[in-house]
Amino acid sequence: MPTESIIERIEQEASKALLKNAIFRLESALMVSGAILAAVFLPNVIGWIPWWTWPLIGLVGEAAIIWSSLTDKAEQQKVIESLFREKYSITGIRNRGLNAKLREAEQYRQRIHAVVEQQRNGILRDRMKSTTAQVYDWIANMVQLARRLDTFRSDALIKRDLETVPKEIKQLEARLKLEGNERVRQQMAATLETNRRQNAALQELNSRMQRADLQLDHSLAALGTVYSQLLLIGAKDVDSDRAQRLQDDIQGEVLALQDLVDSLNEVYHGGGMSDEEAEVLAKARRQQAAAQQR
Repeated sequence: MPTESIIERIEQEASKALLKNAIFRLESALMVSGAILAAVFLPNVIGWIPWWTWPLIGLVGEAAIIWSSLTDKAEQQKVIESLFREKYSITGIRNRGLNAKLREAEQYRQRIHAVVEQQRNGILRDRMKSTTAQVYDWIANMVQLARRLDTFRSDALIKRDLETVPKEIKQLEARLKLEGNERVRQQMAATLETNRRQNAALQELNSRMQRADLQLDHSLAALGTVYSQLLLIGAKDVDSDRAQRLQDDIQGEVLALQDLVDSLNEVYHGGGMSDEEAEVLAKARRQQAAAQQR
C-alpha cells in the first residue's frame, strides 16, 4: 500500500478546515438564523407558504455555501499554504546556517509554485502541477532534517561526549597495560568495553548527522536546478522525456531525503543501532546529566 504523501495529508486537513470555516462563517450564521426566524414569523404574514419551506430554503442555502467553500480553489490553496507553513515552520531552529538554507529552499518552492500558477489552464499547467506536487514533501523533509541537525548541534552532552569519550578510551587503554592488579584490570576492561560501545554509538550518530548536513546542501542545489528546468519546459515538452525526467528527479530527491529522515529518527528512537548500543548511550547520558545536576 503506497505511503500517503505530506501534501495529501495537508490537503485532507485543509478540506476539514474549509468545512469548519464554511459552517461557522458569517453567511452560514445569517442563513440559519434567517431560516429559523422565517419559519416562525412568516407563515403568519404569508399564509400560503408552508412553514417548512423556510428551513428547506435555509438547508439548500447552507449546502450551497459549504459547496462553494469546498470548491474554491484559491481559498483551498490559501489554507494549504497556511497549514504547510505552520506544520513545517523553521521557528525554533537556532542554527543560522540551517535557517538560511531553509529560507532559500522556501523561496525556490514559492517560485516553482508561481511558475505553475502563471500557466494558463490546460494540459501544460496540469502536467507541471502534477510534476511539482512533491516539492511540498521535499521542503517538509528538509525542515525535519534541519530540526534533527539543530537538536544534535545544540546538545551539549553529545558535543562533550564526542570529545571526551575517545580520550577516556585512550587513557584507559594505557592504564590497562600498566595495571598489575587483576581485579582492577577486570574492572578497567569492563569500563573500557562500555566506553567503546558508547563511542561507537556516538560516532554512528555523528556520521549520520554529517550525511544529513551534506544532503541538505545537495537538496538545496537540486531544488534550484528543478526551478531552472521548470522555466525551460514549454508546451512542446509537456509529453516529452524532459517533463518525465524532471518528475523522476523530484521523486528521487524526496525519497533520498525521506530515507535519511527515517534513518535519523531510528537513531533517536534507538532503532538505528542495536538495543544494547542505544541503552549504553542513553545510560551514559543519564549518568552525565545527573552528575551535572549535583
